[in-house]
Amino acid sequence: MTESKYHEVQAEVVSVKELKHNVIEAVLRSKEIAKNTKPGQFITIQVTNKDESVPVLRRPFAVSYTKGDDFQIIFDVVGRGTDILKDMLKAGKKINVLGPLGNGFNTKVNGKEKLLLAGGIGIAPIKKLMQHFTEKGDQVTLIWGNRDKSGFFDIDFFMDQNIKLFVATDDGSLGFEGNVLDILKAEIKNNNLKKINDYNIYVVGPGPMMKAVADYCTEMDHYCQVSLETPMACGIGVCQGCAVKKKKEDGYFLTCVDGPVFNSCSVEIP
Repeated sequence: MTESKYHEVQAEVVSVKELKHNVIEAVLRSKEIAKNTKPGQFITIQVTNKDESVPVLRRPFAVSYTKGDDFQIIFDVVGRGTDILKDMLKAGKKINVLGPLGNGFNTKVNGKEKLLLAGGIGIAPIKKLMQHFTEKGDQVTLIWGNRDKSGFFDIDFFMDQNIKLFVATDDGSLGFEGNVLDILKAEIKNNNLKKINDYNIYVVGPGPMMKAVADYCTEMDHYCQVSLETPMACGIGVCQGCAVKKKKEDGYFLTCVDGPVFNSCSVEIP
């Protein structure tokens, strides 16, 4: 179930920036959200158009960074809800936010190095996790993959962090040519990375990418933590619309309250 009590707040919009076409970074201000959100948890935002009639359902977003009383979200503009939200996000305006919600990453694991793998916009929750580990002084390796170089944004920020960074593109237009799993295997073979079992592994991205990495970990007698991107309508377990199948037993998890982060051994990745 959800790790901590959530808050409904009127969060002030501090700043809004278009990182690349239809990818928005917004910084919002709420002490309750910023101070209490753990890596991997999310918030939901009440999205309404000018006449406040549609859409009815809230929209979920991973918290990608926190600083003081401020927190950041990064999202693709992919449909009516996020298109309306883009227009709503004006500096100085207040919007209705519920959070923090869900169960985040388990960061209280053994002292192994941290291997973070992101596909596409999956970099958003990975960014907050990276912040957590670097502030603790842990050794962090980040692999970020996209279809082509246009998928990357704010790359200088990640290059400036005290981490080991690898990037990959399916078409070879930036970095390694191949997907996230391809570069992972290649860099282990080239001795640029340690063996897979020497890391605590965290994965966020499209379902096929996460499943491929999880299957590889299983082959290596290891596991990873995955953050599912299953559509979550209510965010608090009421609508039952984000069910995902359990792997080792009958039944289903609800992504919004049992996740969105799961051990790869416990859930069927959709």
